[in-house]
Amino acid sequence: MAVAAASFAAGIFLADHLTRPAWLWLSAALALTFCALTANRFARVYLAWFVVIMALVCAGAFGRTGTPAPRMEVPPLQFINGDPVEVTGFVSSDAALLPGGDRQRMDVIAETIKLGDEKFKKAVGLRITFYDRDLVFDPDAEAPDDSVMPRLAYGQRLRFVAKLRPPRNFRDPGAFDYEGYLHRLGIVAVGSGSAKDLELLPGTSGTRAGRWRSAIRRSLMAHITGAKYPLWSREDGAIFAAMIIGEDSLLLRDVREEFQATGVYHLLVVSGMNVGLLAFAVFWLARRTRAPQWLASAITAALACFYAYVAGMGVPIQRAVLMLCLYLLARLFYRGRAPLNATGFAALVVLVVSPQAIYEAGFQLTFLALLAIAGISVPILERTSEPLRKALLHMDSTSYDLGLAPKLAQLRLDLRLTIERLERFVGRVPARWLIRGLSGLAIAMFEVIVVSAITQATLVLPMRAYFHRTAIVGLAANVLVLPLAGIMLNSGVAAIALSYVAAPLARAAGWIASLALHWTLACLVWLEHFHISLQRLPDPNLTLWTVAALATITALALVRRHRVLVFAGLAMLFTAAGVGAFYSPAPRLFPGKLEITAIDVGQADSILVISPEGKAMLVDAGGSLGPVRSEFDYGEDVISPYLWTRGIERLDVVVLTHAHADHIGGMARIIENFRPRELWVGRNPETKALERVYSTATQDSAAVRTHAAEEILPWSGTEIRFLSPPADWVPKPKKSNDDSLTFLISFEHTSALLAGDVERKMEALIASESPRADLLKVAHHGSATSTNPDFLAAVQPKVAVISVGRNTFGHPRAEVLERLERNHVRTYRTDRLGAVTFLLSKAGVEVRTIEK
Repeated sequence: MAVAAASFAAGIFLADHLTRPAWLWLSAALALTFCALTANRFARVYLAWFVVIMALVCAGAFGRTGTPAPRMEVPPLQFINGDPVEVTGFVSSDAALLPGGDRQRMDVIAETIKLGDEKFKKAVGLRITFYDRDLVFDPDAEAPDDSVMPRLAYGQRLRFVAKLRPPRNFRDPGAFDYEGYLHRLGIVAVGSGSAKDLELLPGTSGTRAGRWRSAIRRSLMAHITGAKYPLWSREDGAIFAAMIIGEDSLLLRDVREEFQATGVYHLLVVSGMNVGLLAFAVFWLARRTRAPQWLASAITAALACFYAYVAGMGVPIQRAVLMLCLYLLARLFYRGRAPLNATGFAALVVLVVSPQAIYEAGFQLTFLALLAIAGISVPILERTSEPLRKALLHMDSTSYDLGLAPKLAQLRLDLRLTIERLERFVGRVPARWLIRGLSGLAIAMFEVIVVSAITQATLVLPMRAYFHRTAIVGLAANVLVLPLAGIMLNSGVAAIALSYVAAPLARAAGWIASLALHWTLACLVWLEHFHISLQRLPDPNLTLWTVAALATITALALVRRHRVLVFAGLAMLFTAAGVGAFYSPAPRLFPGKLEITAIDVGQADSILVISPEGKAMLVDAGGSLGPVRSEFDYGEDVISPYLWTRGIERLDVVVLTHAHADHIGGMARIIENFRPRELWVGRNPETKALERVYSTATQDSAAVRTHAAEEILPWSGTEIRFLSPPADWVPKPKKSNDDSLTFLISFEHTSALLAGDVERKMEALIASESPRADLLKVAHHGSATSTNPDFLAAVQPKVAVISVGRNTFGHPRAEVLERLERNHVRTYRTDRLGAVTFLLSKAGVEVRTIEK
């Protein structure tokens, strides 16, 4: 089944890279199937197997090409261009309260969208954020409070006014496909509206099963974190809500990243491990109450399906439930429980139902982990720890020794002698329990180490690709916390169940769960102090993927062979993991040219500068306008992925032009991720954001350099001349665009002027300093406050770039664009082209966009 799933997956991949009609793939699959059915009579068995595999490949290709894309109705542009519209519909997913409690986000099925006298009357999915401006926003609030803005629930009908827009991606290589993610959820537009304009309508919509699920989840949340029946503190409750029922809206970002960095993120989310631990506890209890095996299996399967229904049928849960049901069925019919077969069966079912799942991180990480456990770890344990476990059974029976290998029989004899020696001090029964307990603990620790090490080694490259972390400390973290994972999860579930019938017992179970959780958090905090746990790495290249794949396949192929071959396979696997964890290919640069790349960060600024000698500088790090109202971080979520895609592991210099939020917002995370040697700043008023940047720079040993006009600095084959602010500049208490650090960078008779957000006053000063440049980074996103005629006449640019995104300010202003056009300046915009790269050399300025 594992081979079948791999073949089917290969067909899906092939179909995406070899364009052929679906009928051709289907015909090939049917023809090959017929050949496979008859091949045994006319040819050798291996030929039949080859034909079967090719038939599955063609079937996978047909599944990919023959699955129709979901048809999505998209409202006409006038309904989703940002103008206020009236929407009538119902809530399709329970609302999530956002930090501060004055906003909640939900998905809505709109039945009618009204704009003036026009109406759009087809059901479409929307993602809406409602806010209440009368509520005081507290950016330091640790979690939302239902009493501030009660949540809306699935099925509630409502009417509201909102401004709708199509979802937009940051158009940078490596950027998250937010638009595609929402489309897969059936959402065609995002928007926001005031809670004052929200009207609840009578009646309900949606499915009955959906309303039941919503009611169950809201009841569970009331017992986990609600004000009436809180089992845990809000901080602990947020983690248990995510871990047990998949409600992660209360989790803060630093908690998520703590689990990611230490390689135990699977503990924080509803995963197959959760299903397995809960199913084991249910089956064990059912058997201890003398329920027949068939009844215990049925109860376990039914409760697992119910749990998956409540927690959400994600790929990990689908896989776990399928494997569990297959395991229980095999157990009833006395069939061998082959974990690799069960893994392949579950993967095949998921791919048949949803072929595109092969490209989802959750699917890949889940099944690679299972492949490592079922295909490599279990066979090793069958040859090492499993015989030792059997040797510990029936310790009082000497006749049992006769059926064991001589070494195991000798081990039992030694243990009996040890027990007899201990009997003199503690008695026979305690001595037996002590020896068996210590022996069982040693075997369990060995198994945890083996499984964790092999799984971590197999997942190094996927973890690096998706999270840019290799979780080197993951082995230690799993050894420290996994033994208590079952206690933490099962006691948490027991506490929630008991809270409905016996509050004192619920509090006792909750205390046990909380104790295990605090031990887990303490271990993770300790491991985070090791610098290697915070290491971030650029994307792996094709060579690293090839080495990792070959090592994994080799380990799978050799794991049941001679002991020497097993060690050879494991050596290859761990060597490949070490290479994947520490080796970074050379970054993708343009040697001998000065690169200036305007990264698409929306209505913000971030410029990557690469010197002809290969040194890297980042000027500004984007950010949100106004107070930060979400945990989205431009440094971590937009700029870092682009730099990692380019293969950049470290920056030499970061430059902060001025302290406005759309320039400084992502700077702290950039410093943490890329450990620059220097931070260049101008003269800015002191703010909390600036203090955080300085503190982060100090922690990461980055030297802070303050620069001003009239300074000239040689830098890696270029010359940098600072043009503003003046040396005697005294910033006002309030941040100002004219605080901007502006400089001219020159190379081989070409130059670029990076103007920050300077306005008229500072532009006049710069114009008097001979700022001629081939490339101009237009100041202040093309605002009318900047790029004045006298300034343009002094700079005389040939090419200009405007860093701009969706905004309500009218940027870039029409008069600025006309002014640039009159001066024959070729102008490029990040909102239309995404990231734009300019290469400066003797030949002039070469422009590259992501379309090229």
